[in-house]
Amino acid sequence: MRTSAKVLAMLAGSALALSGCASGDSDGGSSSSTTAASTTFTWAYDQEFAAYNNKTADQNAAANAVVLNPIQFGFTQYGPDGGLVKLSDFGSYEKTSDNPLTVKYTINDKAVWSDGNPVDCDDLVLAWLANNGTTGDKGFSTASTLGYEDMNKPQCNDGDKTVTITYKTAWADWESAFIDGDILPAHIVEKGAGVADVIAASDDPTSADVAKLANFYNTAWKLSPGQLKTDIMPSDGPYVISKWQAGQSLTLTANDKWWGAPVKTKTIVIRYIADDAMAQALQNGEADAMDPQPAVDLVNQLKALGTKIKVSESTRFDFEHMDFNFKTVFKDKNVREAFAKCIPRQQIVDNLIKPMNADAVVLESRFYMPFQDEYASIKDAIGANAYDKVDIAGAKQLLGGKTVNVRVGWRKDPAQLNKRRADTISLLQASCKPAGFNVIDHGTADFFANGLSAGDWDLALFAWTSSALVTPNGPLYQTKAFPPAGSNNGKYSNPRVDALFDQLKGETDKTKQAALLTEIDTIMWSDVATVPLFAFPAILAVTPEVTGVVYNASQADLSWNCQEWGLTAK
Repeated sequence: MRTSAKVLAMLAGSALALSGCASGDSDGGSSSSTTAASTTFTWAYDQEFAAYNNKTADQNAAANAVVLNPIQFGFTQYGPDGGLVKLSDFGSYEKTSDNPLTVKYTINDKAVWSDGNPVDCDDLVLAWLANNGTTGDKGFSTASTLGYEDMNKPQCNDGDKTVTITYKTAWADWESAFIDGDILPAHIVEKGAGVADVIAASDDPTSADVAKLANFYNTAWKLSPGQLKTDIMPSDGPYVISKWQAGQSLTLTANDKWWGAPVKTKTIVIRYIADDAMAQALQNGEADAMDPQPAVDLVNQLKALGTKIKVSESTRFDFEHMDFNFKTVFKDKNVREAFAKCIPRQQIVDNLIKPMNADAVVLESRFYMPFQDEYASIKDAIGANAYDKVDIAGAKQLLGGKTVNVRVGWRKDPAQLNKRRADTISLLQASCKPAGFNVIDHGTADFFANGLSAGDWDLALFAWTSSALVTPNGPLYQTKAFPPAGSNNGKYSNPRVDALFDQLKGETDKTKQAALLTEIDTIMWSDVATVPLFAFPAILAVTPEVTGVVYNASQADLSWNCQEWGLTAK
């Protein structure tokens, strides 16, 4: 699974584009060769939707984000190059002061939720309250407090379309505040919690009223497969969720309350198809586009289709990694170091990634990808090279003859099995057994919803997705980011790392940012905190009739501009 988190940062470079580019500032005009807005566009995707609220620590996932991109608009979103794209239909913002950092937000006068309720001050106050980390253990769960923890309470009154934010301390990535997915309907939370006014309640973040608001926010939008709660799941974007057939598909239809540029396609169907069946779906006309996780067999299937489809390949800005659980067997650094010595990183890359990308390399950094300029200068200086080659003798010496059971948590859905991850675990089992590790496949279909943040694992295998920002790395590794306050699921903790991330948050000079991240990477390799494996190859395949699909290598994924998708007549 690709875990979204809207948390990780570090993206530069290019994206794959097919049939023209569109952005959040597009005028939405239709191409003369594109069919009318009654067309149905089908996108093949491998992971099923699970929650309308993608901001909580236990529900934050790419499978939710790709659905919610056109449902929960904000002032910005991540564009194809990983930078921020302004969503001018939603509103605008301007920095009015550097000291203190002050930003004025103006929500479009026409902006309403699909139930007719205006988007206004209370929605931004809810976003701030839910993500600022002040509501305590019984308060709001959040995947990240970044930025919001440094804001003072938004200056506005109920019904206002203009909101002023002042910051207690500077934040380099302040333009990513109130990004798409962060703004949820406050009027729904107020009604569901039985609290009259979130703006007033927010003055006492540990009050009973805030606890009621948090309970609704944290739990009411968790969904069983196929369950839609349409009365509490409105949209402030160009589409609404209209239908969900569990295990089959989810349907988006044009939002008739949408005030912005008209959509190119009235209906978008997200078909849930296993990666190894996607190529056949494209060939059979059951899907129009796909951007699956990399797998050798799948690439070969796509190539065999020839001119029947259009295929582009590149590098994703996701990276696969293994995280240690510091509350189980890996609380002992010797055990972490021993395990890192038996991980066959080069073999994993050679067997599972190089057949798709001949230039693939073992990933050494947690913060820079191999295609970024900074990577070459730091990859040999941070201590990662110590774990480039398998060292069974060194691992056995560290274990002192012990046998250690290691449960590997990952998303293992028999209906949509990720063969690459299954093969990774097989390679891991074979490599680490001689060292004294009994590697146990502990994968579950609901790992991201009920296992990862709960810590029901010793080693977690998954991918973080990326963007071009630098400060969102902190909520993955800082002590204050233990769930439910963040996404530090392994509960790694180092005071120096905490302090450096805090320093990074206010640093705008790119050279100094790189120096800080290099020092953090070095410390984390010394601690054996996590083990990065590789950057994802990227695959985008579409039928020849597709227009408007622009590959997005960041965490926004393909649906970032789905309002621009269309099909020409065959």
